[in-house]
Amino acid sequence: MSDQSQAPGVPAVQAARQAERLAPRRGEPAPADRRAEDVFYRLAAYIREFEANLDHDHELGARMVSFGTTVQFHIVDMGYWNPDIVTFDGVDEAGHHMKLIQNVSQLNVLLVAMPKREENEEPRRIGFELEARDKSAAAGRS
Repeated sequence: MSDQSQAPGVPAVQAARQAERLAPRRGEPAPADRRAEDVFYRLAAYIREFEANLDHDHELGARMVSFGTTVQFHIVDMGYWNPDIVTFDGVDEAGHHMKLIQNVSQLNVLLVAMPKREENEEPRRIGFELEARDKSAAAGRS
């Protein structure tokens, strides 16, 4: 699934580059036993792109709406367990730690800009950490 819609105020060239970066990987399809890993890295790419457009006062958050009520939290890490589980570790507005465990076949995540948890701190950007994990994992597979 490629993201062909263009956000307001995003130049067409930038939107095309974003679609290129987030496009499905070329080549052979991943084995079914690595499906969660592929979803994880695809989400990491979306998170990096989302965080690149956040100002200094906001950081990444997620809003989940499939629990009968809206749950919003700061995402602090992500993980996966092949073949079909993706996890989100986070902290809600009250400071409670949470972990969402989601099957890839039911995955829906709304990324939102949330005010920083600590006003005087730098905003947390997990996309860079996920990108480093991606590069490290790729080097390990070579």
